[in-house]
Amino acid sequence: MCNILRLVAALLFALMLYLAFTPGRMGMLVESGFGRHALAFSVLPILTTLAWPRLPVSVQFLGYVALGGAIELIQGWMHLGRRAEWSDWVVDIAVTAIALTVAHGLFLNCEENSTEKEREKTSDPVQ
Repeated sequence: MCNILRLVAALLFALMLYLAFTPGRMGMLVESGFGRHALAFSVLPILTTLAWPRLPVSVQFLGYVALGGAIELIQGWMHLGRRAEWSDWVVDIAVTAIALTVAHGLFLNCEENSTEKEREKTSDPVQ
């Protein structure tokens, strides 16, 4: 399952980068700049959490913060109809923090429940 999630994460990551650096209408599939950033920086952190469950939250967070900043810097240098908007980076940071909090909360909750069920199965003398 992790391999499938990793493939999906890689494909969505590539798509996000393509859309972030594509000038013109193609790069604007989602009309709102806020919507584009919120979508990318909520879906990708959740997928990374599921695909690489042992990757520390701090590493993921700092990686997405750096990614969002790098995208804005590159868009500012491109001069091809894209421009850097630092408010987009703030959205990236906020949405990433929320997505990672939710993803890790759900993942840890699921992991604890499955571990508890496993313990119950192995400690039950009747079975």
